[in-house]
Amino acid sequence: MSCNNCYNGCVEITSDKCVRYTGIGSVPLGIATGDTLLSVETILINNVVSFLTGTGIDITIDPTAYCTLVSSFLPEGTPTLIDVLTALVKAACALQVEALSAQSQINTIDAPLTVGCLTGVTSTSGIHDIVQAVITKLCTVETNLTALTLDVDTNYVKLADLNTLIQAYLDSIVPSTQYGSRMVPYSAVEYYGTLANFDVTGAGLAGPGFTDIYLCNGLNGTPDKRGRVAVGAIVSVPGGALDSTVNPSYTGNPNYAIGDSGGANTITLTESQLPAHTHINTLTDPTHTHLLFGGSQGTTTGTTIDATHVMARANDNSQTNGYIGINSPDVATYGLSGATSSGVSINNTAIGGGTAHANIQPVKACYYIMYIPS
Repeated sequence: MSCNNCYNGCVEITSDKCVRYTGIGSVPLGIATGDTLLSVETILINNVVSFLTGTGIDITIDPTAYCTLVSSFLPEGTPTLIDVLTALVKAACALQVEALSAQSQINTIDAPLTVGCLTGVTSTSGIHDIVQAVITKLCTVETNLTALTLDVDTNYVKLADLNTLIQAYLDSIVPSTQYGSRMVPYSAVEYYGTLANFDVTGAGLAGPGFTDIYLCNGLNGTPDKRGRVAVGAIVSVPGGALDSTVNPSYTGNPNYAIGDSGGANTITLTESQLPAHTHINTLTDPTHTHLLFGGSQGTTTGTTIDATHVMARANDNSQTNGYIGINSPDVATYGLSGATSSGVSINNTAIGGGTAHANIQPVKACYYIMYIPS
């Protein structure tokens, strides 16, 4: 098969500079028919290399078509394909970094939340649902706050205006001529005024302003406070532990119930209530005598016998008065000595009259009155 314009085993070598190109020309490549083969080859090689490196590829893109991110990676002037591809890769990497950062933030935002007072959502609900629940709650709070503001403006006053309003109210009150309206009900209070303000039962008279006020005389539903002072009741009264001086569990402490009475103005002590004590005793000896005997050996003159002669009871009645002197055959005589006083006396005379003693604390007498609403 024949071949045109091709190597056909020629043995004679001809330089490319000496061979002309007979093919079709190419304006874009700058090749024309008749050019030397070397120039055509050079053009083709340079264009192929530029295609391979991207420098020879002409891409015409409107600069406004590049986004800000891609433009930030393009060089000044007309970019080559390599410049564009490099800018696209860098932009993609930058987007990836931002995407990863955004994903991390989303993971943090989308983590389980404490929903607290929100309704209709749980801790694992999506962000949108939770945000919507927050909006709903805020709208409810706003509605309630508006209602509260209206309530406060309608039913309450500012602290700065309180004193002025109270004074204005007090000024608007017509003074009452009845004292009971100024008293605490059922409280017994001291009264030092005239009894002319009460009737014979102790009920207050309307004329002087004592309506529903009563003397505490045991009538008209009042306690009888005449001659008595008050003491705090214990039974059924709440509070902490009682002091030992009033605790009824200790001997001698009464367990007072409301209305109980007790006590006395005078007290007579019993023997057991007296402190332990002694009395001075006086002993009186009116006089006394001693038994003596006399005699001496061989005589009966009545002189005192010496210490070796002791009187003893005789075994028979042969001796005078039935006594003999021991160590002596003498008859013993005896008799009473003269009366002699020892000067000792005892006197334990009873003293004390056994009368009662006063048991009254310092007092100031007054009337007690009580307001009892009708």
